[in-house]
Parts: sequence; C-alpha cells; structure tokens
Amino acid sequence: MRILLVGASGFIGRHLLRALQGEGHQLIATSRSGLGVELPGVRWHSLDLATLASHPEHFNWPDSTDLVINATGVLSTDSHHLANVQDRGARALFDLAACHGAGVVQLSALGAGEQQDVPFLASKAAADDHLLTLQIPAVVLRPSLVLGEGGASSRWLARLSPWPLIPLLDTQARAQPLHVDDLVAAVLGLLRHWPATPSVVPLVGPEPLTLPQLLDRVRAVQGWGPARYVGIPSVLSELGARLGDRLGWQALNTQTVILARRDNLAPPDAMKAVCDCMAAPLESRLVGWPRCEQSVTMALRPLLLAVLVLVWLGTAVVCLGPGYDWGLRIMAELGIEGWPADVAIVSGALADALLGVGLLVRRWRCHALRAQMGLMLGYMLIISLWLPHYWFDPFAGVGKNLVLLVATLWLLWTEPMAENQR
Repeated sequence: MRILLVGASGFIGRHLLRALQGEGHQLIATSRSGLGVELPGVRWHSLDLATLASHPEHFNWPDSTDLVINATGVLSTDSHHLANVQDRGARALFDLAACHGAGVVQLSALGAGEQQDVPFLASKAAADDHLLTLQIPAVVLRPSLVLGEGGASSRWLARLSPWPLIPLLDTQARAQPLHVDDLVAAVLGLLRHWPATPSVVPLVGPEPLTLPQLLDRVRAVQGWGPARYVGIPSVLSELGARLGDRLGWQALNTQTVILARRDNLAPPDAMKAVCDCMAAPLESRLVGWPRCEQSVTMALRPLLLAVLVLVWLGTAVVCLGPGYDWGLRIMAELGIEGWPADVAIVSGALADALLGVGLLVRRWRCHALRAQMGLMLGYMLIISLWLPHYWFDPFAGVGKNLVLLVATLWLLWTEPMAENQR
C-alpha cells in the first residue's frame, strides 16, 4: 500500500513510520521541514497543515496514494493555531484525499466530541466530523494518553517520578493510558481488517488509573516504591493556568487543568472489534522505559539550572551591593586600588549577571556554561597564584567551586543535542 504519513516526525508518527516501513508499505512521510529519519523506501515531503488550510493548492499530492494517516497533534494554548492545524488544516488534507480517491486514518484524541470547552479536543472533533461526512473509506482513532519514550506526556511523567512527594492538579480523575506500541499495533491491525463503514474507535488501555496510580507504576519499573501525592489548591492551579495561557506553557494552562480534573474513559472492546487487537497491561509494556538515570536527569536539570542562575545573579547583586567593600579589600591584596579596582569589581559583577541571564536562554545556554567554567577556572588560578590563603577558608569558599565545575560540566553534557549543535 502507498501511504502518505502526515506528521511523521512526531512522537506517534516516528513509531508508525518504522512499523509501516517494516511491513513493506511504500511511504511518503511529511514534516514541516521536510526532514526526518532516513529509512529505505521512505520519501520525505514538506507539509505544514496551518499553511495547507489557506493554500491547499501549494501541496504537490503524491501520485497513486492509497491511504493518508494523519498523525499530527499540537499542544498549544493558542486556540487560533489549534484550529488552523487540527481543524482547518486537517479538513483541507481530507478534502485532498477525497479528491484523489484515498482513504484516511485520523489520529484524534479520546474525549473529542464530548468536551467542547477544551480547544484541543474541540478542534480534533471538528476535523473528525468533517472526515466522516466525505463518504470515503475513513477511520477515526481516538487514543487515550499514549506513553512511550520520546512522548511529551511521557517526559513529564518521567520528570515527576523520582520525587517522593509529588504535587498534582488532581489525584482522583481516571484515564486509560496505553503504550505507543499498542497504538501502532491497532493501526497495523486496522490496515489488515479495514471496516466496511466509516468508524470512530477509542484506543484505551485495559485499566482505568488515577494519575497517582499511573505514576506509582512508572516509579515501580525504576525500582522505587509508591510516592506520596498532594493536590494543588484550586486557587494556585487556576493562577498557574492563567499564567501558563499567557506564557504558552504546555504542561500547565487552562486546558490541562480542565483535563486533569475529568475522567476520560471508554470501553476497550471497540479496539478489539475493529483493529483485532487489545492494549496490553501497562506494566508489561514499561520495559526499558523509563530508565532511572534518565528520569533523575530530567528531574534535576531544571532545579540545578535554577540554582546556578540564582548563584550568578546573586553574586552580581552582592558584588555591587553589600559585598562591594569586601571586593575592594581583595583587590587591594592583589595590589589593585583606585578606579582600576572599581572597574574590576563592576566588570566581574556584570560578567556574573550575563552568565545568569545566559543560562535562562536556551540558545545561549551552552555558551554560558562554557564561559562559566572558564571564569571559575580563571578565578581559581588567580587565587592559587596570588591569594593562596583563600584555599584554607574554613567554609571552603574557593574549594566549593570544584563542585560547581562538575555540576556545570554535567549540565553541558546533558544539554539536549539540538541545543548543543546551534
């Protein structure tokens, strides 16, 4: 079968791409950049559904396409962008498929059509409804929370899992998460047993779980016992949601707060009836992911970055404020007095402040970390050559720089590769 896989560079799209290629299908894969994993027999095209919504004529439809699989999804607080991509862009894609005689598999979301007050689900539902009116071979798959290495929700769960006390937006609402391998199996089963009429199929795991129960399973595969959970007061969560809406936070915004407080369930037998497969119990799928060292890294990186930002910005404030006279005394010990001493102190404080700001900006972070190491090594060399008595400070003020050096090196080495290459 010749398949156009839209959104092939995303979490679910990447897994579908490898599975479909392994089954021997001819694949035209799309991403916004037109780039992705190079596999034998896979051709990559550039496709942005937001652009397709207004200019469908600009997309060069691949000849002899039998099936379109739409695996795109946008986690955004911008309702206009959601509608452009998940509704209008998807509808333009489905219209093209209908014009060229291709069937469609739409990867929607569980709850679409039932929760119109959530823009993410409402935009998915609008596209689903349009597809089902086109009188073409079509199946809408509505998966629950999909877990697996590389997923945004999965990263969030892994990042939370190491902590023994975990605050949550809600501790009672239930969902039926399934592993990405089960979603892929459902798509492959669907291609082998295509239904006679257009269908909407929920894809859910066999067991309803609260978020604490899910996190305890994620903790268990890493060798940790159950954690303790506390619900975030509604006043704080709503305040955080409004802030998240303004700043574009994916993990905390009005949508995520609403979804976190609602059950999202469906009968698992529909997946068996249409796709000829059932989702496996979650424990049997959580093998090799998450890994303890990766979860700890994801949990500690933001905390360590925040501490280093406070250290550098705090040092700058102290040097220009209550520690200014102390700095002058140190300069005097080096034989530097008068305006050169003032310039040295102010310059050092500004350098510290610049490093703190640099750590906050992703595209500058690697450069800031390297500069941080260079500055600390420079300070330690000056102290070793001209002020060696500071090494014998009972509070080990200079010696503690060795810990900061190791922490800085760890942050540099664990910075995501895409950031290191910029």
